[in-house]
Amino acid sequence: MKLVEAMKVIDDGWVRRLKGFRVHFQKRENSQWATDYFPGQKAQPITSEISIWELARRFAEATKSEGPETTDGDIVNIYVVDDLGNPVKFYATNQPKIFNYREIG
Repeated sequence: MKLVEAMKVIDDGWVRRLKGFRVHFQKRENSQWATDYFPGQKAQPITSEISIWELARRFAEATKSEGPETTDGDIVNIYVVDDLGNPVKFYATNQPKIFNYREIG
């Protein structure tokens, strides 16, 4: 067996280590919803899961909109994703958590 093949077998048996985290959110722009992240997808992700969840919480508090009406500039559905864009469960409860949740139709 070649070393490359052996390494693939070994890697397949291990849990993948996350390389970092980003805050996912949706923003209303020109009467449409756009998905964005911070740090941006080309920037280095944050390596601390606790820090990124705290950033998400603070971002949600700072952007919370009042009332059910949707206006340009609204920021909703804020949560943490891993370096591949997969949602990350909240570290304290091991349950999904979305700040400023809004159903997008």
